[in-house]
Amino acid sequence: MRLITVLLVALLSGCATTYQPVPENYQGDIATFESTEEQHSTSKSDLFYLAKVDGKQIYSTLSATRNATYGKGFYLKTQLIQTQVPAKQATFSIIGRTEHAAPIQAFTDKVYEVKGNVSFIPMPNKEYVVKGKLGPKYSAVWIEHKDTGEIVDKKIEISGSAELGFFEK
Repeated sequence: MRLITVLLVALLSGCATTYQPVPENYQGDIATFESTEEQHSTSKSDLFYLAKVDGKQIYSTLSATRNATYGKGFYLKTQLIQTQVPAKQATFSIIGRTEHAAPIQAFTDKVYEVKGNVSFIPMPNKEYVVKGKLGPKYSAVWIEHKDTGEIVDKKIEISGSAELGFFEK
């Protein structure tokens, strides 16, 4: 019975793995992406983060924040992470999303989300920041050069409401 439990745990934990954009022993140039937030209260923030690289799910600020917040009741402990990526052509999936400390709060409050892809070649040894704005009439998420504030490629924008429905939260 113990062997079955160990095998089941190993199998299920394998399903939870995420893509590592920089492979082990990688020798090329890298760039860094940082997440940002707009904090509304101790239990609610808008998070802006990198979610995928070339269509592959990475460990994100949303996952890190949910892990850090677990068991803290109505206190949201945000974890804004940095992600290193190879400095080569890639498609970056970025998200802006309202996050609450407790899932029940999301059902009684508005949750906004905007997401999309930006394709470009990050410059070697440069830092990029995922930024955004969420609201009832306009929402956007974009990538900026950290040094200059210049927007990379384009903004992903929604004019009008980006509020998620009850079952999307």
